[in-house]
Amino acid sequence: MNVQPLTNVNFSLSVGTIVPRDVRLQPLPADVVEIVPQYRGYNFVLVKDEIVIVEPSSEKIVAVLPYSGRSTASAPAPTERRKTTFSDRDREVIRKHAKARPVEHERRTTGSTVRTEIRTGERVPDGVEIEAFPEEVYRDAPTLREYRYINRDSHTYIVEPQDRRVIEEID
Repeated sequence: MNVQPLTNVNFSLSVGTIVPRDVRLQPLPADVVEIVPQYRGYNFVLVKDEIVIVEPSSEKIVAVLPYSGRSTASAPAPTERRKTTFSDRDREVIRKHAKARPVEHERRTTGSTVRTEIRTGERVPDGVEIEAFPEEVYRDAPTLREYRYINRDSHTYIVEPQDRRVIEEID
């Protein structure tokens, strides 16, 4: 990236923070989008050794990734810094969304009657469909944009989509 990093900023480098209008944002480079495709079309600013990814419509920070200055092939994977716990507000947005959905048991199965147990920390089998949250969830809780979910038996399981691991159960 041929971008000069900022060394002194007057805003928090936290997810959800609105970036001031005087900060010059750049389109997110294709090699970064290759690693985190859910941020296609997003902007960024480099602050010291971190890539701050910003949603264009709200100008809110949606992710902060490490940046070493080397090519992305040798840079640490963004999953190393990925947030694995959610705020109470995030959980409330998820619960509100789950209650708004009609209850459907055993949705979209692969035709098998064998029931798959979903457990935190374990990988979701390929036959179980994980879903993206609707856009209103991402507006209310931007940190969830990089995650997917499964609804099962009045529980919502948050899934890290790259490795399909369940990272949290919300009931």
